[in-house]
Amino acid sequence: MAQERRKTIGQLFAVGFHGTEVDDNIRSLIRDYGVGAIVLFKHNIRDAAQLRELCLGLQTIAKEAGHDQPLFVGIDQENGLVTRIGPPIAAQLPGPMSLGAAGSLDSAYAVAKATGEILGHFGINMNYAPVGDINSEPLNPVIGVRSPGDDPEKVSQFAAACARGLRDCQVAPCIKHFPGHGDTAVDSHYGLPVIHKSRADLEKTELVPFRHAAAEGIEMVMTAHISLPGLAGSKLPATLSPEAIGILRNDMEYGGLIMTDCLEMDGVRATSGTVEGSLMAFQAGVDNVMICHTYEVQTAAIDRICQAIESGEISQQRIDASLDRLRKLKSRFTSWDVALQSQTPDSLSTINKEAEILAARVYQDATTLVRSQTGLLPLSRTAKTVFVSPGPNIPIGGAVGSGDAVLPTRVPWVKSSFGDALRRYNPSVVDIRFTDSTLSDDQWRQVDDADVVILATRNARESQYQKDLGMELARRRGESPLVAIATCNPYDFLEDRAMRTYLAVYEPTVEAFQSGVNIMYGEATARGRLPIAASQA
Repeated sequence: MAQERRKTIGQLFAVGFHGTEVDDNIRSLIRDYGVGAIVLFKHNIRDAAQLRELCLGLQTIAKEAGHDQPLFVGIDQENGLVTRIGPPIAAQLPGPMSLGAAGSLDSAYAVAKATGEILGHFGINMNYAPVGDINSEPLNPVIGVRSPGDDPEKVSQFAAACARGLRDCQVAPCIKHFPGHGDTAVDSHYGLPVIHKSRADLEKTELVPFRHAAAEGIEMVMTAHISLPGLAGSKLPATLSPEAIGILRNDMEYGGLIMTDCLEMDGVRATSGTVEGSLMAFQAGVDNVMICHTYEVQTAAIDRICQAIESGEISQQRIDASLDRLRKLKSRFTSWDVALQSQTPDSLSTINKEAEILAARVYQDATTLVRSQTGLLPLSRTAKTVFVSPGPNIPIGGAVGSGDAVLPTRVPWVKSSFGDALRRYNPSVVDIRFTDSTLSDDQWRQVDDADVVILATRNARESQYQKDLGMELARRRGESPLVAIATCNPYDFLEDRAMRTYLAVYEPTVEAFQSGVNIMYGEATARGRLPIAASQA
């Protein structure tokens, strides 16, 4: 009986594991603990054949272990900044803020559909997307370009279009991070953000996309580890707060599945602890608990819920309601026929070719020329040109999407291949990389002697040395050609009119940067519009 209960409770857990092959830990979690969902990260992916085999292997274990329904295999494929499956395995697709800048709901739907086709090829049937957060705080350390913009209605519309695209490929969408992570200055991977807003203020902004999504019957909602005392009257993170979950369940009349963000993030781990946090989350009314990293913690959390049912700390009826929601969702999005079917490499190459064509068009639609010095563009293809960009000042492995417990979205590092994108038009472009010190005398001489200087930055508004260098370049160059290109957040020089020519590409991907380069050299026209407010832009 104890073993049966454990396997039943395990269905309500989404777990991650380390490595690119099925290991003893994940095998045990599926077979002995009955976990119903697996979370994949970049560290689980080596190549296309391996990923196909991994997903098939996980489902095979579940089938052989007697699971009634296939596993949900989920991933954070938001695209753009947070892309778990990218080149060379799959086409790089535009992220949320690129979609917001391109301004087309049809494009947003098409990109989500292409995402769904890629995921479906590998046997991934759940995507932790779309992002419903509103980027209302420019210094937000965790959302930024992961949001379509700062307009609640537009974010709602883009989230709905993305959900439709995924759904149409039989990939279950999951809007996140309820009740809205966009106005925080703390990253919940590292601490507990607190938003001191009244319920009325939250209704005007943060809650709008979630209210829309609930009304449209979104399949899943992921909670955020953020505290909103004005919303719930409690300092608990929303994930653990009956009042916060009650707003979704009762006030918004949401009947779908509510899942947590990873409970090993410090927003929960450092406050209530992951194991006790699991119980508190179920008591608050969530249906699905995510624990991504540690086998001992994952098993202890499942056992803790079993013990809580026996001791009466949580009722069997509360758990049964969650199991019922999960069963219904799985019956809509999974079947053993699909879960145990392997795809061919040929089908992936067809999907990728179509996705690349779509992505190139949308990236070009998104790239925004915020302002331009009269007569500067297009740049000369033979001019003596220097490309100045931030080099890695921390280990490159810390970049977004490593799949570790932390998700540093603020790495001021620009890919070296960006210089190659420029050299397609002007083969003599010279690279100068800088870290948190200024340029050397020799590098400044190169800058001063150049006909054209192109500066790439990444989140310079939060990275003072990038900002300082940019303003010094603007001062020294005067009327001489200088182009700044923001490779992630568009805020870098948004209000700095001394930076007279300024482009935004919204994500540090080579594909987005190439679209900016195409505009600089006159190969394409800028069509994107800023999806965030700018007082002087």
